[in-house]
Formats: sequence, C-alpha cells, structure tokens
Amino acid sequence: MDERRLQVVIDHFDIREVIESYVHACDRGDRDATADVYHPDSWDHHGPMQCDGHEFATRNTEVVMANWSSCNHLLGQSRVKVTGDVAGAETLFFASLTREEDGTTMLDQMVGRYVDRFERRDGVWRIKDRRTISEWSSSGPIGTDYLAGHLFLHGERSEADLSYAALGLSRGCSRIDHSPSAR
Repeated sequence: MDERRLQVVIDHFDIREVIESYVHACDRGDRDATADVYHPDSWDHHGPMQCDGHEFATRNTEVVMANWSSCNHLLGQSRVKVTGDVAGAETLFFASLTREEDGTTMLDQMVGRYVDRFERRDGVWRIKDRRTISEWSSSGPIGTDYLAGHLFLHGERSEADLSYAALGLSRGCSRIDHSPSAR
C-alpha cells in the first residue's frame, strides 16, 4: 500500500474516532469530552440548539442530564471524503433516550445523520461544522422491563461508568493524541 493510501486509511480512522468519542461523551453526560471533539471556532446546528460546539456541549449536557435518565447512540456507516486537512463526513445514527412522564417511563427515539465538516489542525481532526438531520423520531411508553431483577450491571452517566476504565479514558473521551508524531 502506498503512503498516500495509507494516510487516507489513517485519516478515516481518526475521523471515525472523533465521531465515536462524541457519542460516548453524550451518552455519559460528559460535557468536557463532548466539547473536546469540536474546534474552538466550530458550529453545531442541532435542531433547537444552534451554537458553537463548546456551547452546544454545555447546553446539550445540561438538557440531556436534566430531562432523560439514559441516552444511547448507535452509529451506522460513515461516508468520509478527505481532501488535505479538510474532510466531509456523513454518519447515520440511532439515538434512544428514556425519561419519566407522569409516572410512566417514556422512550424517545430518533434516527438521523450527522453531516460534518472536519478540519485537521496541528495533526488533530476535530469537527468544524456539524448539521444534524432528523429522518424520523418517535416517543412512547416502555412496557415491562423483562430483565428487571436479572442482576445486569447498569451504566453510569459519569466517569464512574465502566467504559472509562475499560477504554483507558481520562477526563475527556477524545483526548487521544492522533498527531503523526504519536504514531
């Protein structure tokens, strides 16, 4: 494999790492790790929240943590096109969130796409511009929990979640050094 093609593979991997770091941070309610995937001069058009990426991280974490008891993203395929230090990406996602409403546990679901513009600065890819597209959403009550009492572990919406230790994460999910010198 020639070096140019190898760099494309590395760039695609690094960009996908940023996308995965974003959803992990959102699901765990980690504001700092969410902010870390954005450049300081970024923009996120996320439905009712349209602001720079760092402000989005703050507002989204506050809203999600205050209104939903769980948040989980499932990522689908990503289509990535790299041109030098700029890249475009489209990633499918399925998000599910649970909340209490009048004594009933509700399930809110959304299927959509993240359409992102990435920039590599100082060897590190981050989101410069994100547009979140909703394909559909739905809300409804959850039925009986068929696994209740079966001793499954439960996730934490903090660094206490087992994933932080398993992934070797410190404060901030995407603070992995992806610069060429770290390879």
